[in-house]
Amino acid sequence: MGKPGEFVKILIAEDDPFFRSLLAELLSPDFDVVICEDGVMARNMLLQENSPRMALLDWMMPGMTGPQLCRELRAHPKTEGIYLILLTAKNDSADIIAGLRAGADDYTTKPFVTEELRARVRLGCRVLELQEKIACQNVPGASASVLDNTVLTQPHLRKACSTATLASVQASTATGREPRNP
Repeated sequence: MGKPGEFVKILIAEDDPFFRSLLAELLSPDFDVVICEDGVMARNMLLQENSPRMALLDWMMPGMTGPQLCRELRAHPKTEGIYLILLTAKNDSADIIAGLRAGADDYTTKPFVTEELRARVRLGCRVLELQEKIACQNVPGASASVLDNTVLTQPHLRKACSTATLASVQASTATGREPRNP
């Protein structure tokens, strides 16, 4: 993946034109930014091929709220590995817990501190990068460039680990050695 954020496409789902524009301006120098203004549009964009691997979601949007969108994305095999950050004016502990329980990976409040938001996005990029490294270690012949535009989901990782374990057992059977844990 290179430097954190390189090749990462980020969806900004925000109904407020001011915040939508501000977020796009803030992130576009370092990321491939895609914007939309409601939860239904965000869901549809995230279900497409080559969809963003990270999404900043407003809590209160027309059509579908941020937490509703988080729950729906986590339930879908194609989107369960997308890194989700809820961005909202709701700053009560109960709201933060509800957002994280809905499936958000991170949560930040408006108004936000610019450098804090950038740091949270970089953290999300690091998580995505580590997912790629794990998958590459467990898939013989795979490289990060092959996985750059793929959302790595838990089923992908389980399949990769199972395939690597099977290959290790088959190799050990052929050589008469104990299989090693990949």
